[in-house]
Amino acid sequence: MNADILTKFDTIEVNNNTRISPADQEFCEDQEKQYKEFLTFADDYIVYLNYNPIANKYFNSQYLIEEMEKTKEGRKNNFISNIINHFRDEYNVTLKDESIKKKYKLDVTYNTIINEIIEQLEGYNFSDKAGKEIKDKLKHIVKGYNKVNAEVKKNKVVLDSFFYIDHWDKKYGIYKISYNSRSDFYHLFVAISHFEQGTTDNSYKGVYHTIDYEKDDKVFTTHGLMCFKAESIKIFKNGKVEILFLTPEYAQQFAKEYCGYMGGVN
Repeated sequence: MNADILTKFDTIEVNNNTRISPADQEFCEDQEKQYKEFLTFADDYIVYLNYNPIANKYFNSQYLIEEMEKTKEGRKNNFISNIINHFRDEYNVTLKDESIKKKYKLDVTYNTIINEIIEQLEGYNFSDKAGKEIKDKLKHIVKGYNKVNAEVKKNKVVLDSFFYIDHWDKKYGIYKISYNSRSDFYHLFVAISHFEQGTTDNSYKGVYHTIDYEKDDKVFTTHGLMCFKAESIKIFKNGKVEILFLTPEYAQQFAKEYCGYMGGVN
């Protein structure tokens, strides 16, 4: 490999256009522009106070300068949080900002923050990372704290003991989903939505609302999903949930990828 080729490699620059969308790029550039404009104002303010000292019984220049330095630090943290929150909300992925705030000083740029975000993605793109988190979340619900028994019966995925009945209402002969089970149902519908459409939010808000907020026969029945892969979801008073898919292959795929199911079709 000759020197000319090595020189060409040295001049290659990876820019954000290959990592984030134009809309994301525009957002980040605007945030950085506002941040830098504030820093310029703050520095000019501090210079002014240094050359025009103030001292009276209420405040003095040193106090005002120290407060402005604190404000600059706070504005830096806001700049970082704004970018982190944008990508977190836009792509429904878990991103942390506290370590970034501690790591960088006032000269932090959005490019640096994007580098940190890419590192947190652990080699995934935003879409794949969001999908992995959706799958891992439902697996944790099924195999983790709920200890749900997941089975595939032909074209059905059966989740035994997936939720709890509200004991207070049950005392009065009313059957409702427990408040503590609402988030589990929400994540179940997010998982079905992702499996069905590749989306990262809940596409079945109407069905979810009925199951979580209604009672008796409105809840404990079969709810149509009318999709290409998932046909319906049936809720039982003993905590069991059955998801009916159009084919056994879809049922098997959902159970394995989203519920951690290791068996075959019964």
